[in-house]
Amino acid sequence: MTVNDVVILVLVAGVAWFWWHQDRFHRRALALAKQACDRASVQLLDDSVGLRRLRLARGGQFGVQIVRVFGFEFSQTGANRYAGTVAFSGQRLQSVDLDLSRPLLAG
Repeated sequence: MTVNDVVILVLVAGVAWFWWHQDRFHRRALALAKQACDRASVQLLDDSVGLRRLRLARGGQFGVQIVRVFGFEFSQTGANRYAGTVAFSGQRLQSVDLDLSRPLLAG
């Protein structure tokens, strides 16, 4: 096994770990979005969340942490669509926001 083989193996393992870790956040964001919609008596549209933003920020144990923002859409009546977000800062939940101030699409 050469040094190049080891580097490739480490890179593949790192990408696999990151993908697995990201999937955990995605599942957690979906559960939190469903919970927030249930509490607000609104309907989570498409039963899904999507990654909107992924960036590095100062803070955390190593001085840098990953900030993830997942977006989703919900509706009060089925005629309007509104945007919501679930944000994580490092491992911690930063916020769950249902923005009723601006409809995305009026029916």
